[in-house]
Amino acid sequence: MKEDKKKKLNITLYLVVFLAVIAMFVGTYYAYHIKTIKEKDKTSVTVKNLDMLLMFNNGNQVNGKNIKPGWEESIEFSLENFSEDTIGKYKIVIEIITPLSNISDEDFVYTVEGSSESKDDTNRVISLTETPIPVVTKDLTNGIITPKNIHSYKITFKLKKNANAKKYANSLFSAKIRIANDNN
Repeated sequence: MKEDKKKKLNITLYLVVFLAVIAMFVGTYYAYHIKTIKEKDKTSVTVKNLDMLLMFNNGNQVNGKNIKPGWEESIEFSLENFSEDTIGKYKIVIEIITPLSNISDEDFVYTVEGSSESKDDTNRVISLTETPIPVVTKDLTNGIITPKNIHSYKITFKLKKNANAKKYANSLFSAKIRIANDNN
């Protein structure tokens, strides 16, 4: 009788081990099927990352008090595209905090000087000659920066020397420069 029980226990144990081995083979095949065969059916999606760094030399704000003809102040900054494969589109935003007056004035102007390390035709910096400073926030034209490239900018705000001094007595002006992503 003991022998019969031992035989039944061995057969049961062998059967359980055999079923476990079959379950492992089925699981391995299923994992292989999902990983290799099913992935071929999926549409491939490429995600490109744009990594840019903005550095202001001495802050991003201009504050002018008691502005007189001949007053001038500049902001210098650089924009670097660290990405390997993505072209970045951006715009410079001049955010007017305190306008000098309620209307634009031909004597109160700004210039934007942009330069790039790249000679690539796709690359585009923003450059503007003397333009009247707006009284509200203004987005400048779009810049395009190619991968592994640096754009350097200098924005100069000035009140021309031939401006009427009485008109601007005790004047205040405050503006902030921002960069906005334009990758649509």
